[in-house]
Amino acid sequence: MKFMFAVLLIIFGSILVGLTSNSLGATGNNIMYLAGIGCLIAAIFIAKGKKDTKSRTKKECDV
Repeated sequence: MKFMFAVLLIIFGSILVGLTSNSLGATGNNIMYLAGIGCLIAAIFIAKGKKDTKSRTKKECDV
């Protein structure tokens, strides 16, 4: 589940980084670029997060 959420954030962040709009002006484009970078960084931290080892059984940990 976390992996799919990270993929969605990567796609959304990539769109925000690559998108430019003349109606927003330079400040609006910079804000969209920073939001896109923030989505990409959040996706990295979500995908890299600790795995839940407490709910695993002993057989799964011995593999």
